[in-house]
Amino acid sequence: MKLMMFSLRPFLLLLLVLAATSCSKSTYRKGLGQLDSGSYAEAIQLFEAAAVEDSTDYRVIRDLGVAYYKSNRFDDAIDRLTRADAMRPGDGKTLFYLGMAYEAKGMIAEAIIQYKQYRNLSGSRGFKKEISKRIKQLSDEQVTEAVARAITIEQAIDVEAIPPNTVAVLDFENVADSPELEPLRKGLAQMVITDLAKAREVQVVERFRLRMLLAELEFGQSGLVDQESTPRVGKLLGVRRIVKGGFMDLAGKDIRIDASITEIATTELFSIDEIEGELETIFRLEKKLVFEIIDELGVDLTPEERAEIERIPTESLLAFMAYSRGLDYEDQGLFDQAGAEYQKAIDIDPGFAMARESLEDVEIASKAATEAKVDLADLESTFEPDFKDEIVGPDKMARLLGSSLAAQTGQAPQGDNDTRSPVQEATGTDKPNPTQVIVPIRVPLPDTK
Repeated sequence: MKLMMFSLRPFLLLLLVLAATSCSKSTYRKGLGQLDSGSYAEAIQLFEAAAVEDSTDYRVIRDLGVAYYKSNRFDDAIDRLTRADAMRPGDGKTLFYLGMAYEAKGMIAEAIIQYKQYRNLSGSRGFKKEISKRIKQLSDEQVTEAVARAITIEQAIDVEAIPPNTVAVLDFENVADSPELEPLRKGLAQMVITDLAKAREVQVVERFRLRMLLAELEFGQSGLVDQESTPRVGKLLGVRRIVKGGFMDLAGKDIRIDASITEIATTELFSIDEIEGELETIFRLEKKLVFEIIDELGVDLTPEERAEIERIPTESLLAFMAYSRGLDYEDQGLFDQAGAEYQKAIDIDPGFAMARESLEDVEIASKAATEAKVDLADLESTFEPDFKDEIVGPDKMARLLGSSLAAQTGQAPQGDNDTRSPVQEATGTDKPNPTQVIVPIRVPLPDTK
């Protein structure tokens, strides 16, 4: 008798586990039905009841947040979805609806953060392009509004309150007006921006924000800013320092690069030592310039940051020139031409990661600029979770119990060729010691192209 009781313990344990969760899962399942049918108030009641019965299931808390979102109770939605995210980080449905809840509240910066986290998950490339377009549209709107607001409150901006290591980098000046080197104006500036951003202590303004401000101030297509206007530009950008640079081709195949840093609060100008070398070594010359700028800023680099800055993006001058032309086309809104130049840079040097990233970005920028931003309802209608959750239903539960009892009595499972143990089947895993009873089943998102 004792032997029989001992052999039945796993069966009884499974029975207790399934019985303990069946009630909350049934309530949760009913809530999903109400949610799908648009009965959001009823869904909220059921999800809240399921949360009382089982407060450990992130899906219950998540879908309660979804129901709140659909009921326009955005604060409640954000609260529940944030909780679900803490319980199960990296759930696509949670991140997507959290982004939409923040956007509905007008909290655009927070919405962008959530959308970016969602985009970083594995799943449909087609829908990720929609999210990337959304992020770009929201970011552009945010920058446009920030620039307009800065100009409106210009007199009230306290320069002393701006953090010290905030920096903007202007396009470099082609001092000798060498037509063949003209693309370097933007290419060199972008490389300096990219490298300065690798230092955690330095906050660098992105090129798009700078370009939007200069356009608003009517600086023209060249974007060149004279020294008298530099402090105002820095103030409106919200930076304490502005880096200005220039280059000149010398006799033979040499080039000279110089730069200066303007302190916005005092208008003091700090010059960087001129750097000369062969044009083919321009990437190493740029690295030397960046380190001198960082020294002038008084920033101490970690060994990891220094090593990251020292990395050369490409050894090909031709690839870099094509990349630089792409930047210029993109600034003009000529996205097809920009993409062609980025592709040319990749063809020349397939390992040129900056060009590859820019090619992907310009495709998104083109869509963001030419396609209207859809409302949240339309965005939601194109969304599919990056996985679907499995709930153990009555039929499967009965089969699990039957196979468990058969295993305890030495019989083979009847009518089922599944050789897994009952608990393994319940979890949907082949691991001998699963840690949880319910697991998500991941399925690919549909391609919306």
